[in-house]
Amino acid sequence: MTLNKTLLSAFTAIILSFSSVAVFAADKHTMQTLVMDIEITGDSSVKGDKEDNLKKITHFSDHLRSQLQAKTAFDIIEKDAVLVATTQFQTEENVLHCNGCEIALAKEYDAGLVMVPYVFRMSHYISTLHIEIKDVESGDVIKRKSFDFRGNTDKAWEHAINYAMRDLKDWQP
Repeated sequence: MTLNKTLLSAFTAIILSFSSVAVFAADKHTMQTLVMDIEITGDSSVKGDKEDNLKKITHFSDHLRSQLQAKTAFDIIEKDAVLVATTQFQTEENVLHCNGCEIALAKEYDAGLVMVPYVFRMSHYISTLHIEIKDVESGDVIKRKSFDFRGNTDKAWEHAINYAMRDLKDWQP
């Protein structure tokens, strides 16, 4: 009889541990977040760079969103209409100098957080990926990180995003 109780207790413990893992997995994405497209600021004196910059912005903005969704607690708003609105909005406005317009856009989509990523280019070979996370309700910056990288290659941009994921994977506001 004692052996049956022990087996029952062990079985119950296993079932509870699986259910807690399922609950944790369901709760992983707790922060509804609007991620703006990456902007490039600073030195843009290299002629012929505009088309390459646009490709990098599109590719690495999408890559940043997918990595955040896969590796962090951020629940990235990825509805096509939102991304089109974000891209169109950023074409008309510079988010870094629009006096809170990203907060207004995030409110339209019921986001709790808005992430504003941008690359400051010191020169064609020295850049820094900056990430600012703002609380939509208060408008306050609640997290700010920067990641230096060298070179204007896809590999360099990829490394900067990987370092951002390393630092943001366990972060909670």
